[in-house]
Amino acid sequence: MLFSFDRLQNHRWTAILLAWTLTSGGLSAAAPPASGQNPPAGKHFLWRVTNARAPFYLLGSIHSLRSSDYPLAPVIESAIKESQQFWFEIDPRRNDLFVKKVTAAAHYPKGTHVKDKINPKTYAILTRITPSGGMSLWQDLKPWAIAEFLIRNPKYALVSNQFGIDNHVYEEAKTRSRPVGGIETMDEHVRVLSDMNDFENEVFLLQTLLYADEGAKRFPEEVAAWRAGDCQHLYAMELPKMKEEPSVWWRLLDHRNALWIPRIQTEIKTGIPTMIVAGALHFCGPHGVIALLEKRGYKIQQL
Repeated sequence: MLFSFDRLQNHRWTAILLAWTLTSGGLSAAAPPASGQNPPAGKHFLWRVTNARAPFYLLGSIHSLRSSDYPLAPVIESAIKESQQFWFEIDPRRNDLFVKKVTAAAHYPKGTHVKDKINPKTYAILTRITPSGGMSLWQDLKPWAIAEFLIRNPKYALVSNQFGIDNHVYEEAKTRSRPVGGIETMDEHVRVLSDMNDFENEVFLLQTLLYADEGAKRFPEEVAAWRAGDCQHLYAMELPKMKEEPSVWWRLLDHRNALWIPRIQTEIKTGIPTMIVAGALHFCGPHGVIALLEKRGYKIQQL
């Protein structure tokens, strides 16, 4: 199914953007609110490869939470303590390099502006929701960068990546002086977004705008699904967006999952107790990391 501006316009576009604009005052930085409930008994977003030579864990992350979402379930903390090395999507020690590379990739070449690359209706929406004097912030940014860096619902204000699962695990690894690294390079990570063509760029921006208010309302449900280890429910919540433009989500999820598998297999074979930490959706669905590893003969138990 192709994703078009007219389809968006007929899909709660005006109502959502109006509500979002009135509550936000325009483009602003923030992150989604999370549930503060204690983790329920049962499964979690944590798996163990049971036919590996040493304990090998796969932990699905929510990248931004709040302090009240801790402590995590004991089984997760136990797996962190048992692990002797940690692999994240990218090496968390080189955040400075990542910021440098992603900032460079976010800008169009000199003389090119976002106005030249997107539908006039999309440009008009951006103009309308930008506070006075703020247009200079995004005129030379690519649509994906506008979506990633500038558009956040203010209802998300209490949440920070400081409290994300990735950062929690990384801090534990640093405290114990354990090795850490990335399962994709900085360049690979940046290209996930920077390699989008003009159509995919605009889709990414439009989906960010369209789902801004809905995402804020649904985030507690997503956190609850994460706490319950309910991969199926979390995946189903995101499936409508995936179907709207599959190529965008192929870039974000499926393609990366496939590239990670040989690298994860290499770490499994080391015989070192290891934890892989990546965004929760990477472990869900028919092309998720769990399914791909199982196809290669690995026995995996959800904890």
